[in-house]
Amino acid sequence: MLHDLAKGRLQAVATYGERMNGGQMDEQMEQQYREAAEGGDPNAMIELGWLLHQREDHSEAEQWYRLAAAAGYAEGMFYFGGMLQQRGEFAEAERWNRQAADAGSVRAMGGVGSLLEDRGDLAGAEEWYRKGADRGDAFSMRRGGLLLEQSGRLDEAQEWLRRAADCTGQILVQGDAMRDLARLAIQRGDSAEAERLLREAAAMLTKADDVPEKQRHALMADLLSLLASLLRERGESAEAEELFRRAAATGHAPAILELGLFLEEQEQPAEAEEWHRRGAEAGHLRSALMLALLLLEQGRLAEAEPWFRQAAEAGVPSAMDFLGNLLEERGDFAEAEQWYREAAEARIDRSLLRLAYLLEKRGALAEALSWYRESAATGNDLAMIKAGALAGRQGDLDEADTWYEQAAQAGNESGMYLVANLRMQRGELEDAEMWFRRGSAVGNGGCMAMLGLLLAQRGDVAAGEQWCRRAVDAGVANAMTDLKVVLEAQHGPGA
Repeated sequence: MLHDLAKGRLQAVATYGERMNGGQMDEQMEQQYREAAEGGDPNAMIELGWLLHQREDHSEAEQWYRLAAAAGYAEGMFYFGGMLQQRGEFAEAERWNRQAADAGSVRAMGGVGSLLEDRGDLAGAEEWYRKGADRGDAFSMRRGGLLLEQSGRLDEAQEWLRRAADCTGQILVQGDAMRDLARLAIQRGDSAEAERLLREAAAMLTKADDVPEKQRHALMADLLSLLASLLRERGESAEAEELFRRAAATGHAPAILELGLFLEEQEQPAEAEEWHRRGAEAGHLRSALMLALLLLEQGRLAEAEPWFRQAAEAGVPSAMDFLGNLLEERGDFAEAEQWYREAAEARIDRSLLRLAYLLEKRGALAEALSWYRESAATGNDLAMIKAGALAGRQGDLDEADTWYEQAAQAGNESGMYLVANLRMQRGELEDAEMWFRRGSAVGNGGCMAMLGLLLAQRGDVAAGEQWCRRAVDAGVANAMTDLKVVLEAQHGPGA
């Protein structure tokens, strides 16, 4: 949100005066602006502030924006409010944006809307976006369109985004709006319309010579990556690769990631690794994770570990899970438990189960059962079995029965055997037979053997023999012993 507004401000400032060398003023022009600003010209204050902001001299840029604002200049209030917003002083930023809007700054209306949206006042944000949009502000149109999309009003959202895309003079916002429209077109299955929008936006941006280079490259990379993804899905791999490469060449993190993934799909692991590594070394966490996974698949565990660790330490839950698994496999159980715990708290399914297993292994049974329950609650039938077994070991047969039955209902053969066996032990023979039959029907040999014994005990020795023979044929351990018991019951000792 803040990034969108900052782009709008930069684009707006870029229209105030002639830009030289791709958006940079030469020293003579800078001196002229400084002299005029020091003489009290608010337009020159804005120009000088913009130049300093581009050079990342935020302190002096803010001074000039503040002076323009204090002089009652609406655009100065707007840009000063933007500086405050970007560093987190939202209440003060809102005050200046409201003053700027009252003084006639149309862009400030969108600024107020952005601040209200950030703090969750969506109705208020929409009201201000409407005010800005009605006065021709492309930023307000686009942000209002996205807000309408979020609330499910897609037809109205598309109309607002189309208005933003048709605006002239704010190319970055236009391009963003065209990308948003393309995304919506993809969602409704209109790939031809999406392609048209993306190609037109890219062509428009290519011709723009008054857009800050950093923002232009970022938006162009977004457009090319989305277009490349669209072409890849259609099987047009050659052009898709070309566009991914063009986007990645700008250093754009998402494009670098997508190119690496595309090269993996094209079975070019060496170059995929190169691009994932480039992104990872630039600090992009998803690239670090993809690099680690690629190395893991190739069995290069020692090389994979530091990249998993980098992403895990930065808070990526899936990286925590993989790091925990790698550590567990090499026997570093204490640290594995630590990472599994963090991933489990982020609700990573495998970590819920593995954490419980490690806790059980070291004897922390109460906590292990708690995590087995958490994992089972996600629908993991193996966790249901483990929760049932551990509850049973602690003497809670009712809880064990509950978890075994849930696993059985989920189609787990072991769950069918365990719930049937437990109910047979508790004398609930009809239920036991029902579950033994269901397990036998899906090929569980243990259920076949136990069903044979149960039927023989109830007097149906012939049927019992039949099921025990099936268990023998299925290779069940001790099934031959069970068959012997049934045959001796039918024909006497030594049968």
